[in-house]
Order: sequence, then C-alpha cells, then structure tokens
Amino acid sequence: MKEILIEIIRNAITEAKTAGEIETKELPPLYLEAPKKPEHGDFAVNIAMKMAQTEGKPPRKIAETIIKRITGHPIIDKAEIAGPGFINFFMSNEYWLKTLSEIETLGENYGKCSIGKGQKILLEYVSANPTGPLHIGHGRGAALGDSLSRILRAAGYDVATEFYINDAGSQVQNLALSVLLRCREIKGEEVEWSENLYKGEYVNDLAQEFLEKGGKIIVEQAGPYALNEILGWLRRDLEGFNVTFDKWFSEKSLYDSDKVQKAIDWLKQKALMYDKDGALWFRSTDFGDDKDRVVIRENGEPTYFASDIAYHHDKFQRGFNTLINIWGADHHGYIPRMKAVVQALGHDKESLKVLLVQMVSLLRNGQPVIMSKRSGEFITLKEVMDEVGADAAKYTFLTRRPDSQMDFDLEIVKSQSSENPVYYMQYAYARACNIERFAEEKNLTILPASKVNLGLLKLPEEIRIIKALTAYPEVVEGAALSFEPHRLTAYLQELAGHFHSYYRGNRVVTDDIPLSQARMVMIKGLKTVIGNALGLVGVSAPKSM
Repeated sequence: MKEILIEIIRNAITEAKTAGEIETKELPPLYLEAPKKPEHGDFAVNIAMKMAQTEGKPPRKIAETIIKRITGHPIIDKAEIAGPGFINFFMSNEYWLKTLSEIETLGENYGKCSIGKGQKILLEYVSANPTGPLHIGHGRGAALGDSLSRILRAAGYDVATEFYINDAGSQVQNLALSVLLRCREIKGEEVEWSENLYKGEYVNDLAQEFLEKGGKIIVEQAGPYALNEILGWLRRDLEGFNVTFDKWFSEKSLYDSDKVQKAIDWLKQKALMYDKDGALWFRSTDFGDDKDRVVIRENGEPTYFASDIAYHHDKFQRGFNTLINIWGADHHGYIPRMKAVVQALGHDKESLKVLLVQMVSLLRNGQPVIMSKRSGEFITLKEVMDEVGADAAKYTFLTRRPDSQMDFDLEIVKSQSSENPVYYMQYAYARACNIERFAEEKNLTILPASKVNLGLLKLPEEIRIIKALTAYPEVVEGAALSFEPHRLTAYLQELAGHFHSYYRGNRVVTDDIPLSQARMVMIKGLKTVIGNALGLVGVSAPKSM
C-alpha cells in the first residue's frame, strides 16, 4: 500500500520538474516512515531535506512545492510540513479501505513478498545432544527456528532446515556407558558412577527396555540402541511441537566420509593450521578471534571444533549463501571462532548469522519449578506440552526477544484469560469465525469487497483495525530482515486488542444490511490476516473455543 503514496510523491516531483520548479535530475531514495505520534500523521517523508543540497533551496520551500501538487488527491486528507522539512501525510479512509480488497484478492498470500529473491539459507536449530529428552530451553529454540523458517520462506527466501546430531563425541560415549552401568545394576551388580554420566529416570527406562529386547551388556550394543531411542524421542517431541526438519545431519557422517580431514587439509594448504605442543591449531586470531583454537588434541583426538569446521565447510559446499545457527546463550564465546572459520573458508563472516536463545525460568503461580523425575535435572519439553499444550507453549516462547530472559508461568500459559497471550490471540480468530457463522444463520448474504459499499466503514475503531491490517506485510518483511519472529506476536496482540475492543462496543451483523455486509468484509480480512500470521508463528487457528 505504501507504494501508492510513494508513486504519488514521485509524480508530484516529476510535474514540478517539468514546470521548472525543481531542478534535481536524479531523485534520491524515497522512504516512508510511520510517525510515533498519531497527531503527526500516518506517514512521513524526508525527501525535501534530501533534495535541499542539489536544489540549493530550503527544505521547507521544496516541501511546499511537492505539497502543492498533491493537495486534493482523493486518498490524501492532508499533507503538512513539519520541523525542518518533513512532509507528514494524513491518509483518507479511501486509502485504507483498499486494503480489504487486496486481502480478499491475495488470501493466504497476503503478507508474502519477494525480498529474499530466492537466496539459499540453511537454518540449523535445536541440535540438542542426543543424550536425553529435550528441555524447555530447547523448546524456545525450536519455536524460534520453526517460526523464522516460515517467515523467511514467506519473504521469498529458499530455506532448508537442519538438526545437527552430535553423535561422534564423548557425550554419546558417556550415554552408552550410563546405560551399560544401569543394565548391570538391574542385574544386581554394584557399580560406580562418575559425575559426567547420565542418571535420569530415562536412563533406567533405556536399560530396562534394552535388556527386555535381549541386548547384551556391552557398550557396542548399548550405545547405538540408546542413541537411536533418544533420537526417536527427539523427533516425536518436536513433531508434537509442530516442528519438523528437512534434514537430520549426523556429525559421525563427517568422519565416516573423511570430510573432517579434508577440511583440515584444505586449511593446512592455506597455511591456516600449525603444530604446537603436540596439538594442531587453527589461526583464528588472523580473523579477529582473541586466541588460536585447538583442532586436534595432543592425544590425536579431534575437538568438537574440528567437526564444526567440516560441518560449516559442507554447508557452503551444498550451495547455501547464508547460514543461520540458533544456539543457547552459553555458546556466545563460540561465535568469534566460527566466524573466523567462515572467513578462512573464503566467505564473508556475515554470511554466518548466530541467534542466541536465553534459558527459560519455569514457574508455577510465580514460584520456581525445578526438578523433573524423568530427566533428573530439568523439566522436559514434553512435560510442558502435556500440561499447557504445544500451541500455548510455542506462542508464549515467541512473545519475547530470544536473547532476553523469560519467565514461563505454567498457570498463566494454560489460563483462559487475557493474561494468556495465545488464548487472547486464538480467541480473536475463533470470534471472527463465530461472527461468520452468526451471519449465515441470519441469512446475511456475504458479498465480495467489490460489491459492497466499504465507505460505510467510518468508525475510528474500524479504521484502526484496517490500518493494522494494512501494516501486516511490512511486519512480515521486518521480521524476516531482522530474524525476529516476536515482531509477529507483538503485532497479533495489538490487532487482537483492537478487535476485542471493537466487538465489545459494536454489533457486526445488524438490521442495516449494507453496513453489515461492509463489516463482514472487514471481519473476513481480519480473519485472513490472523490466520496467515498464526501460520507463520507455527500455531493453529481454531475456529471455535
């Protein structure tokens, strides 16, 4: 919709140039902004200030010239000069009402755009160690990654999603040993447990099931069994959270295919590796890291960094332009070395984007919830989903910036009140559906926007809703460019607030048939936008509640 006003401004400047009132040959970029205060208009532009130097005139004088040729346009109520030369525009209702026809025409495509231009992005997220159930912190990262992938696709990017399985390190070996020791305990043996082993109830379940299926008490059998079972849990819990991946990538496959050694050899050829104290080091300080990093230890064992080098090298070799990794906030210190690797591999360091997710404080009525019997250490994502539902959990995770602390109160999240953001939002969609059903029961003929007198929508609260609907495509674009899905939930809460307030004060279906039909077009547009936005959040849109 902004393009309409931008074209009007451009035409006004072109006419002024033809009349000899403006001499600028090349028009500077023209951007519209929404003023923070409503009294300053719907849009503001600083084009007169940009043109002042080449024109050799005061910005306000140039603004006057532009306004003169815009005054009287049917979609502009008023244009005025503000400050040193800003032009503030107050749009007519006719301008906003065009949105309803656009929404009706585009339907589920309303809000989509092509800013991504098909750029290939690999989005890697969750990537939890397959040594136990997913915890609530993993859930926050899963919600972020899933919603971001949906938003980026809606913005025209070619997005692939990936879960990186850490199945080649010491943690997986410790899992195997943990299950093995538990098997021996079940058989009546006394064993010693070291601190780095896993002791949750789930380890006992794995051991019991392993023995029942005839497994031998040897690491070579217990390890693969436990790993496969836990990967099955992770897939199941994520699917229950409405999160799926295009690919599950095995760290072990990097070693099996010799990709780790090949990546190391490639960096050696570039003189970016060196031997010191029996270990092999990567020259990460050459690329801004605070110190060089060990790739192969003195004992010949590779570090996690070795497989991470190979993994990111592989990502670029698969043709991805941008890599997005979603990590826990405790991995902050790992970012410089990975950006160094990206540069060493011959890519712009900004082609790797790392989004950090803070842990979640789980509360019940304001009091901390600490321990889970199943995990032995933390509350699992499945436990949270079982109590509050996947939709409520997912939406709540996305109401805050991922790098901000979050208190997740179970009682609030499952409450049916305005305190619960997902209930408040989904109820708005269900209410719109209910209005449609009521209109059908009253035999109101629901007409397309082109057959309705939309000019009957004059109430300030109606125009406020339509203005919010007009803003939706810009919200999607902003969320895509900033990698911030919480912009969508913030938008949805505001839109729902406008709608609930309007509904409390006005009847949609009345004895005034033309007015009712106009209002139904608005309700249909509202329903479409809420449904589209909830789809990008990854949350269902219930028709009744």
